[in-house]
Amino acid sequence: MNHSKIQLTAGIVAMLAVLNAGPTRAGESRIEELGKQVRVVRGAVNGVLVSRDGKTLSIYGDPRENPPAADTVLLTHARRDAAWAARSLVAGGAKAIVPAAEAEQFTQAAQFWSEFAQKRFHDYAQQTSKLLGEPIAVSATARDGDRLDWNGVPIRVLDTPGYTRGSVTYLMDLEGRRFAFTGDLLCDGGRLFDLYSLQDAIPAAKIGGYHGYAARLADVVASLRKVAAEKPDVIVPSRGPVITEPAKAIETLIGRIEKFYRNYLSIDALRWYFHDEHILAKARRVLGKDATVEWMPLAETVQKLPDWIVPIDNARLLISADGTGFLVDCGSQHILDEVKKLQAVGKVKSIEHIFITHYHDDHTNEVARAAAEFRAVVHASPQCRDILENPSAYRLPCLTMNPVRITSCDPSGTTWKWKEFKFTLFFFPGQTLLHDALLVDKEGGEQYFFIGDSFTPSGIDDYCLQNRDLLADGAGFLLCLGLVKRVAPNAMLINQHVEPAFRFSASQIERMERTIRERIELLRALLPWDDPNFGLDEGWARFYPYALKMRPGTPSRVELRIWNHSEKAQTFCVKPNLPAGFTLVSMTPQPISIPARTEAAVEITAAAPAETADGIRLLTADVAWGDWELREWTEAMLTVGQDP
Repeated sequence: MNHSKIQLTAGIVAMLAVLNAGPTRAGESRIEELGKQVRVVRGAVNGVLVSRDGKTLSIYGDPRENPPAADTVLLTHARRDAAWAARSLVAGGAKAIVPAAEAEQFTQAAQFWSEFAQKRFHDYAQQTSKLLGEPIAVSATARDGDRLDWNGVPIRVLDTPGYTRGSVTYLMDLEGRRFAFTGDLLCDGGRLFDLYSLQDAIPAAKIGGYHGYAARLADVVASLRKVAAEKPDVIVPSRGPVITEPAKAIETLIGRIEKFYRNYLSIDALRWYFHDEHILAKARRVLGKDATVEWMPLAETVQKLPDWIVPIDNARLLISADGTGFLVDCGSQHILDEVKKLQAVGKVKSIEHIFITHYHDDHTNEVARAAAEFRAVVHASPQCRDILENPSAYRLPCLTMNPVRITSCDPSGTTWKWKEFKFTLFFFPGQTLLHDALLVDKEGGEQYFFIGDSFTPSGIDDYCLQNRDLLADGAGFLLCLGLVKRVAPNAMLINQHVEPAFRFSASQIERMERTIRERIELLRALLPWDDPNFGLDEGWARFYPYALKMRPGTPSRVELRIWNHSEKAQTFCVKPNLPAGFTLVSMTPQPISIPARTEAAVEITAAAPAETADGIRLLTADVAWGDWELREWTEAMLTVGQDP
């Protein structure tokens, strides 16, 4: 086969026509006149065009193929799924003005990806990776208080962080009206585009990025009020309809944020770890200086564990009456050393089994070594097996760099006997989408449920949006709470980061379930998607493997996996954006219909030119369905080398 030419099936040709020709529902580009001088090209991104004396200023770029020239383009933030619309204008000679705080994200794309190849494994900052694969030349930067002049039109700059850390808003008075160009600060008459992009640290509450659930909601609210104080007549966001009632949209969004955040905090597991004052500090950033939280009462706790459960950091060692050991997780050398000390003093004879609750590095880093040294059987569910055996294939928080071979892989609900214990394995997608739990029944009636990091006595461990915690019946925490209620209502729960065992009452479980269902409805109002999980789950469209090694001239296959969170089947079109010079060898015919609540894969085979220099390239994909068109939405890192 000659791989130097792109070979397209009829389905791919049809898909490219949908995404490139337009107008179609998802691929639509149309002109909306806002005045004699101001037009908006509505598409995947709103391309605002201001014309004066034969010159054109663009805000956000222009979503059309081969757009007319502009002399200047203003960009509000560095997200590639928005900034792509400016690339062709800049290539045609337009001067790009970008936020000063994000200038390096435009100019130093290669450096970011080179560093991210390793940083992504132990990523605790939890910032978006929707960044440019290739740089965009920057002519000038803008920051709060700057006054720019374009062809006699004054432009004021406001720092409006929120959707990104360094976003800005541009204000212009044109034809008797004040226009605000706010980027992705808000959309759709009072909504947020998503929540996962807002994950960040909260220094005032001593909370790091990994635990900072939608932390920049506080910045969003402050920035919205800053924009409102300017009394704009029109807001043109980077995506979605033009907002003609800005004051109403802003107040609507702030109200929706406050209702959602009160709901979130009421069953926040971090209250146990960080205590009331830190959580109140977090709350008051969003809800105001006098805010209070209607917390769920803390669960019943028991400080002393039975002698057969030995805590070792965030692992637990179960010791049978004959001295044989069963280890739950092993994330550090210290845990391994402590187990060996117990062996040396005769408290435990051997370790026969290791159970892994979830893939996070602090639970898995030393499992492979422990399994080899102890010759132990390693247990996990089928859902969790692949991420443990192939962690580099994923873009998720806290990945281990030490793959684990699973030697006993049993479906959820599998029960087996070991010594005086009965074990039941459950798939338990609480703190993360890929998470297991182990119910332990000991002869004599003792029952403990090892639930990993999914609950604390104060509620649910839903603090990192990148963990992919889904909100739906039969999924996520509703699934987990249902399991606790059904199979272990009286069991003591063990989260290995929590010193006491604990137990929720029936009323507490009912309250958490009710709160989650209320949250789903609040998010339906807050987010623009037909199902809130599109705005909670960054991984609904993801490449597998995330990191792919390629030999020049040799075809390599990758999958784009799409989880349709909708309550009905959806028809998706995918367009891969290959690095310069790469060829598309084959691809799953497009479009592809995906049933409700189901994940399906689009296979893509591509080849790098034989003369390609070693290094990292970025593969991205456009995804379109229904009324949505998302450009350069998700990425895979391609490492090219003669011996990759």
